[in-house]
Amino acid sequence: MSGVGKPALLWGVAAALGVAIVAVVLVKAWPLLHLDISERAALSPDCDLLSQACSVRFSAGAEVTLDIQPRGIPAVHPLELRVGLKEMPSPQRVEVDFAGVDMAMGFNRAALSVDAETGAWTGQGMLPVCVRDRMTWEARVLLHYPDRLLAAPFRFVSARPGAF
Repeated sequence: MSGVGKPALLWGVAAALGVAIVAVVLVKAWPLLHLDISERAALSPDCDLLSQACSVRFSAGAEVTLDIQPRGIPAVHPLELRVGLKEMPSPQRVEVDFAGVDMAMGFNRAALSVDAETGAWTGQGMLPVCVRDRMTWEARVLLHYPDRLLAAPFRFVSARPGAF
């Protein structure tokens, strides 16, 4: 083999390795990014999550309440998340997924932990910076059970300070 062919071979091997790594990452990330939701609760359009805790119900009557502090839900500020459950068994895992309704904002999911005294699920999250003055968000509470995944959606609009 001549000296000219070795660099080309090395670049070919490096490119093949890069493609293989990207393929593995995509295969592993697919279930995380594309959830197989068993049931999605109906939105509660009358509740303003910016000023109070809000609740949604599933078809069987189970209720999920989401409270986000501080009020106003500012971007790039630590948010205290609290999820309460009524008329439903305790899930294995609870997460709150923040997604832009009209604009993809990337992966932004906070894992919560259960408070043994109250039974509420709590944790921290944060909204990222957005280039828009106003942004419609969906905070989706994800309830993970061994045989199903339930989603409780809550919508709100955030605005940059000084935006009208």
